[in-house]
Amino acid sequence: MSHVMSTDGEQQPIKRQGTAEAFDDIAHEFHHARRKPWPSLGQLGDCRGMSILDLGAGSGRNTRSLAECGADTIVAADISLEMLRTLLSSTQGGMLERINAVRCDAKCLPFKEDTFQRVAFVAALHHIRGASGRAKAMEETTRVTAPGGMVLVTVWDPRQALKVRIDKGIKPVHGGEPGDYYVPWGKKMERFYHFFSQGELEELMKSAGLTLSQVFHERASSGLDAENWVVVARKEG
Repeated sequence: MSHVMSTDGEQQPIKRQGTAEAFDDIAHEFHHARRKPWPSLGQLGDCRGMSILDLGAGSGRNTRSLAECGADTIVAADISLEMLRTLLSSTQGGMLERINAVRCDAKCLPFKEDTFQRVAFVAALHHIRGASGRAKAMEETTRVTAPGGMVLVTVWDPRQALKVRIDKGIKPVHGGEPGDYYVPWGKKMERFYHFFSQGELEELMKSAGLTLSQVFHERASSGLDAENWVVVARKEG
């Protein structure tokens, strides 16, 4: 467990928790700090009348945007129960008729094959530990995507590590894989991240059976030009 100094000079522990517990603890703060939908969400195209999976939905900023675009049904899936509770409590009643919140692990999705015409896997894959776990999550994503369906994945670029190292003091994971870091959330806790190279992300998605159609950088906030990798892919069929 890491420590920070309090104002009276005493060391205070920063918690390192599993992903579910970490996001349970910060759900309310996260909701108020992350309000805007992801810029590249529009790459999923016209979603009217479609069934969509928002995987790693968090407190629902992308879920609500997809509902506003006319999606027929949106499943908001997340491993954090408190994030999903925050999503439901902060979403207006009319939208809730088309949103189903499901607590689950991305590595073992409780949905049938070929269920969703669109999948948004935004800023969540990089929280999964271990190459095998990330591969399983992408295989599951492909499995539940309908033939001809589209998948959007965004993850942090390694150059983002430089920015947050300067701004927040991230730390490499001892004994972890290259690209594994702990990133603080204020002075409250440290969350696990895996920073992806372009080639690593492309290979992961192709190995899961997806055909890549777009790969580009995206800046989701002020700072470096290259904060995130974005990949748009299709499931052939």
